[in-house]
Amino acid sequence: MAVDAGRKPAALVDLCRRIRDSKQFQYLSISIIILNGAALGALTFRPVASEYRPALESLDHAFLAFFVFELVVGIVSYAPRSWRFFTNAWNVFDFVIVVAAFVPGIRENVTVLRLLRLARIARLLRNIPSLRIILLAAKKAIPQSAGLFALMGVIMYLWAMVGWMAFGGENPGQFGSVGQSLLTLLQLVALDSIGAVIREAMSHSLWALPYTLVFVVLGSFLLLNILIGVVLASMEEAQAQTAAEDEADAKAAREEAESSSERSPEGSEAAVSADTRLLLARISELQSTVDRLAAKVDERESEVPVQTAGSS
Repeated sequence: MAVDAGRKPAALVDLCRRIRDSKQFQYLSISIIILNGAALGALTFRPVASEYRPALESLDHAFLAFFVFELVVGIVSYAPRSWRFFTNAWNVFDFVIVVAAFVPGIRENVTVLRLLRLARIARLLRNIPSLRIILLAAKKAIPQSAGLFALMGVIMYLWAMVGWMAFGGENPGQFGSVGQSLLTLLQLVALDSIGAVIREAMSHSLWALPYTLVFVVLGSFLLLNILIGVVLASMEEAQAQTAAEDEADAKAAREEAESSSERSPEGSEAAVSADTRLLLARISELQSTVDRLAAKVDERESEVPVQTAGSS
């Protein structure tokens, strides 16, 4: 009875781990998140909301039930050290947005509840590795690009002051102040109607052509290409870090499974049976080797009388 009682929790933990690591379950989770987002979007259309609101609300409750089931599976899969589930930031995020829907004071607040439902869509960043890599790359690229943004701001301000001094009197619509000059330069950097901006500036002064072209080459091409290089380097770092984290998680899961199987009676019996099978296989190989050697010895002994008779 004690052995059976110990096997049941171990079997439940093993089942939760298989569900958690199953590709089919991960695809199902992604599908539920997408359907949840579609249902939230459908509520923004008044004709749909007025006619199908009860069905959409029931569907949202079903989605929440699935997310609770997914959360329970994740926590149980880390047993007997379930606290390790909360060492992952994404797991904490999932726990907060799911459990908050049941907290009194929040579930009655329509605005907060809608925000929590909307936050569930952000769980796609966790379930789709490519999106997670992009998010991590953006996180790494922003601090590295701070100096580049500062340099771009200084260049734009200096170029705006030059434009105000050179063309402010003739073209007040584009360079009447440093603020208007900055807006004009921002259009040039974004390549927003760049032809119309340059033609408008040239209608007041031909010197506006080299002024705008130099800034476009410097701002839109040179600095932006440097920024792209920083983003690509951050993407490579993010891919390497994500691969290392996935490998560490897989290693921790294997160690947890091995330690759990060693603690459970069923796991001990499985380990003993595996060792026994290996030992029997080795013994069988050794027996076949001995039989082959004995056959060769018999052949050689049978050849000895024949050779003796021939020599006589």
